[in-house]
Amino acid sequence: MKITGVKAYPLVQPLGEMSFAFSQSWVSARQTTIVVISTDEGIDGVGEAFGPARPIAAAVESCCAPVILGQDPFSSSAIWDNIYRPMRHNSQKGILIETMSAVDIALWDIKGKATGLPVYKLLGGAYRDKAHAYATGLYRPKVENAKEALVEEAVGYKREGFPAVKYKIGTVSPEEDLDILKAIRQAIGDDVKLMVDANCAYDATEAIRLAKQMEQYDVYWFEEPVPPEDIEGSIEVKNSTSIRIAGGECEATRYGFRELISRRAVDILQPDVCICGGFTEMQKIVAMASTWNMQCIPHVWGTNVAIAAALHCYAAIPDIPGKINPPEPFFEYDRSPNPLREGATHEKFAVVDGYIDIPRKPGLGVTANMDFLKAKTF
Repeated sequence: MKITGVKAYPLVQPLGEMSFAFSQSWVSARQTTIVVISTDEGIDGVGEAFGPARPIAAAVESCCAPVILGQDPFSSSAIWDNIYRPMRHNSQKGILIETMSAVDIALWDIKGKATGLPVYKLLGGAYRDKAHAYATGLYRPKVENAKEALVEEAVGYKREGFPAVKYKIGTVSPEEDLDILKAIRQAIGDDVKLMVDANCAYDATEAIRLAKQMEQYDVYWFEEPVPPEDIEGSIEVKNSTSIRIAGGECEATRYGFRELISRRAVDILQPDVCICGGFTEMQKIVAMASTWNMQCIPHVWGTNVAIAAALHCYAAIPDIPGKINPPEPFFEYDRSPNPLREGATHEKFAVVDGYIDIPRKPGLGVTANMDFLKAKTF
């Protein structure tokens, strides 16, 4: 089998009145890049890259396609190294690795379809056949009474059966965030877990002060309290609170995660298969995490292609820590406005009693909606 074609579909959809904010900016459009790889045996693979769509699409064409055309898609590890090695002096993370993530995911999709196996079986098999989903939402809405809207949104997730919800902090003062957090906790009760995500909004001192105040609301984890470059700050925060510290969505490759893991800078690792280098690197990151007894909960924030890829990763992640009754890891299910999410594939995902089934069809288990991709490409 040989690779005969590589095509990127950069997708952008303005949000208009559905725009929302996290600590770093307003999100006025959703964008992503879908990559489709074709072979001489008529088997196509699909992958997705997190990040700016146009630069990633350009990197697919200029950095990846020339290396992989004519290659055997089963040589995914060698292909990964052959793209990365000549570019490592200026592309150890960021756009190139995000681009490689989409390419790698598509190659594993091809391998699964060619063998008739779902990707999670190629990764070593499933530890679980369904994902315990939590709702990522509760971004700052563009409304007059944000507190009321956020509480209503959180209650809606509870009504839909989500066992946990995540609130985005850092767009307003810590005092206002604590007031909203208190209102959300009171509204959803104690039976729904509550996470917070600062998206790197604080320095260590402010994050520690805030964490101590949030402990009274039984916060399950505090995500990205400080910038990802501030390893020492993350360690300070982690050592100063009983709340679990989560992070890693901004990191890439086994090399980028090495210090985060070996220095125990977080309690929960959140590698994103569409950012960190695809399944090839995710396997290595998870292996490192297991040696340090560190739980992995994949980050995901894309279309159904990204969700499918993350579900296969989730299924294949070992129980950490391993025991007769291990803790059930959560799976991130983005509920923020994204008109691209459902249209990218013919298949849809559904949350039933707080769970999403792991795809069982060969490859990723989803089929790219080519009419949609072509219509939304800009």
